[in-house]
Amino acid sequence: MALRVLQAVAAVAVLCRFPVTLTRAGDKSEGTPGQSYVAAVYEHRVILNPEPHVPLSRAAALKHMMSNLDVYEEQAARAAEQGAQIIVFPEDGLQGFNFSRLSIFAYLETIPDPQSEDWNPCTQTDRHTHTEVLQRLSCMARRHRLYLVANMADLQPCCQTSHPTCPPDGRWQFNTDVVFRRDGSLAARYHKHNLYFEKAFDAPPTLEVVTFDTPFAGRFGVFTCFDILFHDPTIRLLEQGVRQMVYPTAWMNQLPLLSAVQFQRAFSLGANTTLLAANIRADSLGMTGSGIFTPGTAIYHHARAGQPEEGRLLVLRIPVLDTAWLGTETRAKGQAGGEGEGEAGGEGEAGGEGEAGGETARGEGEAGGEGEAGGEGEAGGEGHAGGETARGEGEAGGEGHAGGEGEAGGETARGEGEAGGEGEGGGETARGEGEAGGETARGEGKAGGETAYTRSTKPLSGQREGNSGFCLQESQHCQEDSLSTSPPAFSASSPSPPAFSPSSPFPFTSSMMYDPFSFLLLSGSEGQLTVCDGPFCCHLHYRRSPQGGNTELYALGAFSGTHTVNGRYNVQVCALVRCLGSEVSSCGQEVEEAESRVDFLLEGEFGTRHVYPSLLGSGMVLEQPDQVKTTADGRVAMEHSGMTVGLVTACLYGRVYDQD
Repeated sequence: MALRVLQAVAAVAVLCRFPVTLTRAGDKSEGTPGQSYVAAVYEHRVILNPEPHVPLSRAAALKHMMSNLDVYEEQAARAAEQGAQIIVFPEDGLQGFNFSRLSIFAYLETIPDPQSEDWNPCTQTDRHTHTEVLQRLSCMARRHRLYLVANMADLQPCCQTSHPTCPPDGRWQFNTDVVFRRDGSLAARYHKHNLYFEKAFDAPPTLEVVTFDTPFAGRFGVFTCFDILFHDPTIRLLEQGVRQMVYPTAWMNQLPLLSAVQFQRAFSLGANTTLLAANIRADSLGMTGSGIFTPGTAIYHHARAGQPEEGRLLVLRIPVLDTAWLGTETRAKGQAGGEGEGEAGGEGEAGGEGEAGGETARGEGEAGGEGEAGGEGEAGGEGHAGGETARGEGEAGGEGHAGGEGEAGGETARGEGEAGGEGEGGGETARGEGEAGGETARGEGKAGGETAYTRSTKPLSGQREGNSGFCLQESQHCQEDSLSTSPPAFSASSPSPPAFSPSSPFPFTSSMMYDPFSFLLLSGSEGQLTVCDGPFCCHLHYRRSPQGGNTELYALGAFSGTHTVNGRYNVQVCALVRCLGSEVSSCGQEVEEAESRVDFLLEGEFGTRHVYPSLLGSGMVLEQPDQVKTTADGRVAMEHSGMTVGLVTACLYGRVYDQD
């Protein structure tokens, strides 16, 4: 569980009643068969143990977890009805949180390592005892023909003589993600590396870099909650070329820079990845915010304060980003008449799911072990050595379900979520999202620095004209690799913003996210500013349009250094923020609403290539930047104009991992 303060806080007010979809303009209305898939995430209102510090019997703990699993079952069925091929549930979703090491004991199950054995808990119930939760999840995946990702508590016995880091009670207790294939077999197990005030759990003695392979989209990486802010395992996955991530989380929103959907979106853009993010809904802790994010499109939900405290299912058709899989699938299609296409109604033939053992082995073996035969031959091992062909081929009729998917993109946000359900009525959540697999595939290996997100003309699901699109520098539609030093083109007739002058406000220091930011106030309706924190500098060109004569205060902030509260990590941040009040001391405090529209070009000179751009509007509305550009010398610029709502935060959040 990450970004949880030590005491409960009020829930954050949020965007709108229904989930919002950001779509990439200029896409085909329906993905090429085999180049897109349907993903689902579920934001779960966890049924809590009212006394988590009190130890329970195993029977009582099972009864508690089964009540949450009953909800999972309902949502897995709903997702499958809408054509989903993979579903992600949140961190801590089965038991909740705030346990002690002793009180969580009855919730633990020993999860076998899929690298070491092939096991289907649903069909091989007698192989391991006390695995009722694993069996329930396995059968859920099998029943609904889904790849299923869930989080649970794992117990692994250890001995101090052979493992010096073994706890005194002779067992490791891990916060664990498990992945099941659609036949119910266990595909992957990941122990969370970066714990966040989790007294019940141990950090794993060795780093785990875990992936799993699917027959419909290729390879996915796995990490959990607080991991997203750290190099290991997240950046290691990216360095291995993984561009599709499943992300169970229990994240408490921290404005103005680290609300859940804000940073999920920023990570997807900055790392050029797909992120399937499932969060907890817990108003007493300010937890909400889930989404399905690709570099070019997104659907997300952030609950409004005062709304019924309930779960939310999101479903979306998105492009495949695994270029190796896409290439293999193309080759496979040229092979004898549909050996996998016959999956027809039966994705489950033993072999298709049977990438078994090897999928996890490839990822966990960090660069090098990838592709070992491992146990791939499970269930006869059909298709392996050619496992890739088997993986890719057979989506056949399976991906095309919910016939409405791919129709006019703008209808996505409007239709979903009514009557409590995103995308009820079949393909509504998936409509328009099939952004032609290749668009994201074009750039996925880019190691961070050479991408540009550029404006195109299709509106954001009917919200506004001028949605941004995605392309890479090698595309003829991308911007030049050097950053413009001129202000953004707000309109052809507008005068250029005035240069910074000594009469502009003087810098001041104010705390934001517990860090001492250097700030400069924006003055007047337009201008340009530079603010520095030591040698790290941020630059801003802006033009703002106050609505209704408001006197909202805005400031440009810069910080470079080590964040030390509720986690220790090094950051470089440029942020344009709305201040809470009329005093400079209010700059950097939590703000949820704003009225002023601000057109801007925000630029920073970073000492890292890992920079995550976010653009947050009033009511937790995410907007897609018109452009995000980077250069080889570390400059990153984000440009945007024509906001649909007032600006809360525009941020370039750099992580300097080697300084942690």
